[in-house]
Amino acid sequence: MGRRAIIEGLESYLNNDRPRQLAEQGADYAHALSKLVLRAPDPPTPFRGRLGVAKRVAWSRPLPLSEIKAMRRATGATVNDLMTSAVTGGLRRYLEARGEEPADFRAAVPVNLRGPHEMGALGNKFGLVFLDLPVSIVDQRRRLDAVRFRMEALKGSPEAPVSLDVLAAVGFSAQAVQEAVVRIIGTKATAVLTNVPGPPIPLYLAGQPIDSLMFWVPQSGRLGLGISILSYAGSVTVGVATDAGLVAEPDEIVLGFYAEYDELLGLA
Repeated sequence: MGRRAIIEGLESYLNNDRPRQLAEQGADYAHALSKLVLRAPDPPTPFRGRLGVAKRVAWSRPLPLSEIKAMRRATGATVNDLMTSAVTGGLRRYLEARGEEPADFRAAVPVNLRGPHEMGALGNKFGLVFLDLPVSIVDQRRRLDAVRFRMEALKGSPEAPVSLDVLAAVGFSAQAVQEAVVRIIGTKATAVLTNVPGPPIPLYLAGQPIDSLMFWVPQSGRLGLGISILSYAGSVTVGVATDAGLVAEPDEIVLGFYAEYDELLGLA
């Protein structure tokens, strides 16, 4: 019922309330839509399960952007690639410490679809892409290469605008359809991951400099793991938010991230 509801809701939305440019892209649009709807659910891991009310958060110390840029020059990877790879390694270390077999799982990554002429408008306009985190890869350099390759593949994909259409179509559907869609999309990923470029210069509040900033990525549906990467005033901070019943101590993931970060720094 849920998959059919997505298709029918999307067709109604495109036919009545939105220009049909994307639909007219034909095969690429249809392929991206089928991937979104028919993609297999993520494998079971300690990060998935029944969610409770209590949450836990942990965040890293601000990491010098100059160090990360040195890593970028040494590896050819982007800052986002490097931080995502280090977080992925931290998740692997967390699983290994609990005797779990590390397996790849997906992160839903919000993508801003607002054009330059829309920057002053209120509200959000973003789609989702699904990044396969290479948690199963032991070698750090190979893991970084896998993140780079998968990120590049997503940049040219129409998945983000397709998911924006699906999310908009859900708003025109009945409550039962909305619940079915959220349930289906929620099974496609284990985490939400986002990288936000903050102000490059220090901000002030009441005449005092703000030393650091942090935010927590929204986790909707049945996703119990959120990873936030924020750059601000020459530093980068990584935050981990978890469901307390699944991961009671997210600071252990942050410690694993530190270990991976130090190894990447060794490459530079």
